Amino acid sequence: ANPSGGSDTLRSYPVDRNAEYISGNIVGAANGLSTLLRVCLDQKCNFLHESNDVFTTDSNGTVARTYSSEMTVQRIATGEEWVQDILGTYNSTNLPADQRIDPRDPCSVPGVCPTEEEWCTVDPNCSVSPYQEPSAHVRGGVVAGFVVAGIVLLVLVLYAIHRALVAQQAKRFRTLFAKRIADTIDVRGSLRSMSPEALAEEFKRIDKGVQDGKLSKDELWDFVSSGKAGEMDQKDFDALFAAIDLDKSGAVDFLEFCAFMGKCHDEYRAARVDRGSIVARSTRRLGAADTTARRLSSGLTPADVPKREVDDKEEETKEDEG
Repeated sequence: ANPSGGSDTLRSYPVDRNAEYISGNIVGAANGLSTLLRVCLDQKCNFLHESNDVFTTDSNGTVARTYSSEMTVQRIATGEEWVQDILGTYNSTNLPADQRIDPRDPCSVPGVCPTEEEWCTVDPNCSVSPYQEPSAHVRGGVVAGFVVAGIVLLVLVLYAIHRALVAQQAKRFRTLFAKRIADTIDVRGSLRSMSPEALAEEFKRIDKGVQDGKLSKDELWDFVSSGKAGEMDQKDFDALFAAIDLDKSGAVDFLEFCAFMGKCHDEYRAARVDRGSIVARSTRRLGAADTTARRLSSGLTPADVPKREVDDKEEETKEDEG
């Protein structure tokens, strides 16, 4: 600190290895210039000599040296040595006790050190900056509402997906079962036009094991997997058997069989139509081949075969390829 009560903007200019020249402008009660020459007096610079001058300008523009000092200082090796030197100086100068400051606790004297409140007015680490954004507050009820709504929506979506998968599985095993029934049953028309006798006959055809009037799981599996309707995996078959076995007894009686057949009306009709198309094409193909063979056996050549029959064969071929 400079003696004029202002603050220095100092710059250091090394002179050589042992000397340093420091100068700077004084800003405060008096504008001026402060200079300091610091010279090391020994090799390790444990002793220093300092010359300090302050030049100020008054209101008339007159420049004068207002402060000058010469001092020699010694580097103190330890903190305790520094404390003892201060206490010794107090005693040698007979400084009154009420004016002495304990070098170990300088803040014990009121006014020497700032209080915690005063320090926090300038220290950003213990004070709140006025430039902070206001904190956002969200009510707990609103957050809980969004969470509950999200959970409910997720449950509904998962439930809808589950229902769709179950419906697809039911459609799949009903179609395969209806195709298998259509392969064996000898009835024209739809399931609704079938007589109880026809259903009973089909039930007996499936019940190949013990004739006890019930279809076991193994008997139904043998029936489903032995036809040409397509392969049914074990998971679909388990779902099929669970859908037929309404009382969960582990066996299917005749009433349960009829009830399930009534649910397979659309799938059975589609299977019968598909089977009827295959039978009709096969019948036409066999009939045309038989007619051609008979005409060729009577002495006709292939060129004598009517063009209509050839066109019929080509049309049948296209249908097969389609």
